[in-house]
Amino acid sequence: MISIAGNLSDKETLTGFSYFKQKYGLTQAFLTSQISFSEEDYPPVSSGDTIQGWITWKGCRLPVIIPPRDLSRMGSGFLEYTNGESTFPCAVINDRDSIIGIDIFRHLGLFLSGHLEKIWSSQQEVRKDAVRVPFADYYSDILFSSLVQVQAKNHQPLICKTFWPDGKTFAVCLTHDVDEIRKTYQWLTHPARRIARRDWGGLKRQYRSFRQKLCGHEPFWTFDALADIEASFDARSSLFFLYETGKVSLLDRDTWRHAGRRYDFAEPRVRELLLDLYRRGWDVGLHGSFYSYESEEALRSEKERLEQSLGQKVHGGRQHNLNLIIPDTWLYQEKAGLTYDSTLGYNDCLGFRWGFSFPFRPYLVKEDRFSPVLQIPLAIEDLPYFRSPGGWEEFLDIHHRVAALGGMITLLWHHSVFNETEYPGWSEDYAKILGYCKNNNAWVTDAKTIAHWWMEREQNNFRYEYGNGVLKLFPLSDTTGSYLDIILPEGMSVHLLEKAIIINTVNNNVTIRTSPLHRMECVTVMISEFSDGNYS
Repeated sequence: MISIAGNLSDKETLTGFSYFKQKYGLTQAFLTSQISFSEEDYPPVSSGDTIQGWITWKGCRLPVIIPPRDLSRMGSGFLEYTNGESTFPCAVINDRDSIIGIDIFRHLGLFLSGHLEKIWSSQQEVRKDAVRVPFADYYSDILFSSLVQVQAKNHQPLICKTFWPDGKTFAVCLTHDVDEIRKTYQWLTHPARRIARRDWGGLKRQYRSFRQKLCGHEPFWTFDALADIEASFDARSSLFFLYETGKVSLLDRDTWRHAGRRYDFAEPRVRELLLDLYRRGWDVGLHGSFYSYESEEALRSEKERLEQSLGQKVHGGRQHNLNLIIPDTWLYQEKAGLTYDSTLGYNDCLGFRWGFSFPFRPYLVKEDRFSPVLQIPLAIEDLPYFRSPGGWEEFLDIHHRVAALGGMITLLWHHSVFNETEYPGWSEDYAKILGYCKNNNAWVTDAKTIAHWWMEREQNNFRYEYGNGVLKLFPLSDTTGSYLDIILPEGMSVHLLEKAIIINTVNNNVTIRTSPLHRMECVTVMISEFSDGNYS
């Protein structure tokens, strides 16, 4: 049994509980049979507007906003808390139970509700350090690992939903913001910036690019180069197209970009590009204009324009400049008919703004519901990547932390940086990342495909029965097939299945894919115990 701080009558704790249950595909009955809440021992503490301290899990520091209880005398510690003044175990194991003195569910609920936005705005340096880790995913993993241990002690398998298809161990989501299709005011600003920085090599590259322009080569029309790299890895991406209407003033340089980014989806060359990308399997999405984050009408109009030129439904996108009013923009996107959004991230650092690497649905506090607009959280944008003195090393660090939990890394490489003349090495690093992730068993694909997979995964739920070495899995609705993980105690193995096949086996984790099932059917799994060289 697991005893955990918290109270399900608390809205934030219940929000985190609901998210955790959905993320792993665990039933309410299973969780409540394994977890007891210790409200009396752990009185509720109001969540503060600062980071109170840190816990360390699997070598990663995670921010704490509700201080835990000191469990030094309760058992053998496996989770440590520190606030700079004191350090103590806040989760322990004793002869019978796991005791967790930090309210994991409430933390998850607060993360899902955007509570960190106020904290990050006042603690900038803490933010940049903390978000390098998908800390919300590590919070989930603390509890899930405890559930695995409890099931092993009880000699019972643990069944949960597989995160990604076909035995892939983590995911990489490829995205590009199509801000402009032709170079305009940048012919002045880019050389001027190189001169101010005494970057004479960069200035020469601007000159070469201008000569190429005179010969008919548009430096920002890089779609063939982009697609060729991705196709070489058998991958596709999402390209988010912009319809900019922001007002321009010659006296306000900050507004010049609105003029340079004006293009119409109905332009023959642009429309031909949209149709060609779609036919070849790329996802075409909406890059909401600079001010559309505060206007439902603008988002709806821009989406309709794009759909008219594409001749297909547009499923999602990203707001220009990562502009967001939380949660208003997501409400506008919902009313405009978007089903996924990939805005939640940063353009001044790498990492996970709310601590989630997996797709997730934000909790809308005033609406008292989860948003139907699925979040594909942004992790790595090209600009902060290349501004960092160790961009590749930072990627490797993020990859290690995400892959360890089976999460997702969303990349944003602006399409214009695939111009090797002006951005030497940028497309090379992009290809290097794709190759590295592919070689490490990543599912590399576009945002729409990931969103569609995750939404189907949310709908495919199972209950199960286990006894006498026989596991039966019952779908709660008709399904075309599902991926499930069977986590076995040591010394047990799967040796026979009906209506399913084994996709992958890693240590004690067996991944299966079920056949299409009707509600009244079930998957049968025979589990044997291996002892003294024989199955029993």
